[in-house]
This record gives sequence, C-alpha cells and structure tokens, in this order.
Amino acid sequence: MSAYHNALSDKLVLFIDTESSIYSIYSKDNQLKHQLVLDSDDSDFSFPKELSSAIFSSTNLQIINSRFTLCPLSEDEIDAFFTLNHGAGIDFLTAKNDTFKIGFEKPKALDLLTSKLVNTNTATDIELLFDYTSKKNHSHAIYFYEHKGILSLMAWKDGKFMLSNRYPIANADELFYFVMLVIEQLEIPVQDIHVESIASQDKVDEYKSLFKNYLPPIHQQVLSDETSSKDNTQILSHFFAQCVL
Repeated sequence: MSAYHNALSDKLVLFIDTESSIYSIYSKDNQLKHQLVLDSDDSDFSFPKELSSAIFSSTNLQIINSRFTLCPLSEDEIDAFFTLNHGAGIDFLTAKNDTFKIGFEKPKALDLLTSKLVNTNTATDIELLFDYTSKKNHSHAIYFYEHKGILSLMAWKDGKFMLSNRYPIANADELFYFVMLVIEQLEIPVQDIHVESIASQDKVDEYKSLFKNYLPPIHQQVLSDETSSKDNTQILSHFFAQCVL
C-alpha cells in the first residue's frame, strides 16, 4: 500500500499474537485503507513510527491465540479455573459478557502497545467469535479456524453455547480429529449441524474435501473479492476487524 495519510475519522484495528502484529486502518465507511504486517515476538514488539502521531476515531486491540479459560458468571473468582487449566505463574486478564467470564493470558507487549494508543478497546478472538456466533440462528453449529498451528473452535447445540477451546495441531488430520471429537462428545446431530470455517479459499477447499464424507458442506465466512485473495492470517485479521467496525 502507499504511504499512510491520517484522517480523524480513520479506525485502527490491531491484531496481535505472540509472533506478529497487523495494524489495519479502515476509513469511516469501513473500507481497508492501510495495513502494516510486522513479524516479531513478545520481547521485541515496537509501535510503527508512521502511526506515532496519528489520531483515530476508534482503536480496537485484538488478542489472538492466547491461552484462555471460561467460567460461569456465578463464580466470583476465575483464578482457580485458569490455574487449573494452565498452571500457576501466568499473568492473565479477565473480562465477561452476558454468558461467561473469560480469563486470558496477557501478552507481554500489551502495556507497551496500549501506552501508544488512546481509548483502546481490548478483546480476545474468543470473545469476538462468541459475539459473532451468538447472532446466528443455527440450532447446532461448529465454527472453527486455524492460526499458526492452533485450532480454535466454538460449538453450539440446541441453540445453546456449549464449548470453546483451542487445540495444537500439526496437520489437517489432527484438525479433522478434534472437530469430529467435539461433535461426538457433545452428541451434536451431524445431519443438522452448520459447520463454518473462517479461512482463506484454499483452506476452505481443503476442509470441504476433508469432511465431505462425514459432515454437511462447510460454509465459508463471506468475503469481498479483494479480501478473498489474502492469506489465511490476513483473512482472520479482516474477519475480526469486521466484528468491531
């Protein structure tokens, strides 16, 4: 993209994991205007100099692939749930919606990034995916995506939220195994299930072939022609940006 020229109506969406960050700037009509993709790690995140003096009408920071734990709203403390799942000594933050509380691992770069931003709305991909799927009207559904060897999955049964989890995977066979395992364990009726993947076109084509004898045809998140040509990481970045714009 060409050099960025700031407008006060621009919106910044920052997509971060432990290895990279994507700064996506959208115009007031939610069209992608500028994007920076930076490879790094938690100890070497730096804020782009070309954005240091920019002013945005909204700023959203999205944490991807973080370790997380969900617990009921009735529980006063989530600490014991998080420690049970991930062990002690992990710095984590908490949030909640109308359905659950979530504890999520705090990226080491978070304080640095938020110190450079103003009025930042921070959320995990799990929170955003839940918001997206809760607006759907499918009684039985599985939503999933893969990012850098981690499968993230959300399941609904009888119109009720049942599960969200992550699974490390090394190949498509392992992705197939965990998706089918969740369906089997939750006893979701296969003939009535809606299966949706957030992925690039080549990935979705691979998944359709993988599941064709076991599940109904896999649906793909609707993408613009321009976006559909992006790689899988940028597809996810664009999807989660649309969740907050």
